[in-house]
Amino acid sequence: MATSVNDIDMGATVWMIASSALVFLMIPGLGYFYGGMVRSKNALSLVFLCFMALAVVTLQWVIFGYSLALSETATNPFIGNFKHWLFLDVEYTPHPNAPKVPGVVYALYQCMFAALTPGLAIGGAAERIRVLPTIFYIFVWTTLVYDPIAYWVWAPNGWLFKMGVLDFAGGCAVETASGFAALAFYFVLGKRKGFGEEKWEPHNYLNIILGCSFLYFGWFGFNAGAASLESGRAGIAFMTTSLAAAAGGMTWVGLAYRVEHKFSSFHFCSGAVAGMVCVTPAASYVSTWASLPMGIIAGVCCYYMIEANLRLGIDDCIDVLAVH
Repeated sequence: MATSVNDIDMGATVWMIASSALVFLMIPGLGYFYGGMVRSKNALSLVFLCFMALAVVTLQWVIFGYSLALSETATNPFIGNFKHWLFLDVEYTPHPNAPKVPGVVYALYQCMFAALTPGLAIGGAAERIRVLPTIFYIFVWTTLVYDPIAYWVWAPNGWLFKMGVLDFAGGCAVETASGFAALAFYFVLGKRKGFGEEKWEPHNYLNIILGCSFLYFGWFGFNAGAASLESGRAGIAFMTTSLAAAAGGMTWVGLAYRVEHKFSSFHFCSGAVAGMVCVTPAASYVSTWASLPMGIIAGVCCYYMIEANLRLGIDDCIDVLAVH
């Protein structure tokens, strides 16, 4: 483990900083992606809330969130402590999960994960939420849901971590948590007015494609950035992410073509996101070829999950529950 500035690996540090920037790009990408899928009157508010998630979570993360989620000194198996509040002893002291990288760089990388996750969840409440209560929700949800789950799977004393659970880049803390949050939104807020009576189409396909492009590009940092030290694992994560996205996108296009008899870039974007979500927790743990069937299975399962939600009357307008 690195114990001083002289022990820091410059290459690993630069790669993690670059990966943090890539994950940051996913936040405006998410705003464009969501904004294009809803009706035009709600598009701007979703983009705004994605950026508010970044701002609120960044403040929370520095004040106490990082310490709650990733404290290496906490003995509680469920939640961290406040040793690193306001980033005390974080700047140069490496975290056990990234022993060759300054602690502040690892904290930055994880901050981008934490900021992205409530943005994902908000999609489950699209067209049914107001701005001010949602900002409050972002702060509370990150503190009470995201931070504990991140601690369970990534902190050295987390109960899932000690059980040997492997979550390479956020299958539990990011994807599963945001998916169930979307389901909770449905139970609390109910359906949109007119759901099931009117047929609503995405209002701006170009924004969807632009948002997907940002997500696609940023996901390489999201997954491969977690392999901060081993360049081989980073390369595997990069390749599995790309292959799963391609397989998921083409599978979704094929399934939709059977029904609609036309090709759509929107369908490819949905399938690509599904494939990347699927491979995220295992991005560098599986062989490259394994990401191909993972992407295909994700495309099939998520496509038919959307159909099931419609039949069950679940208003998952941006498909957060179905995909995540």
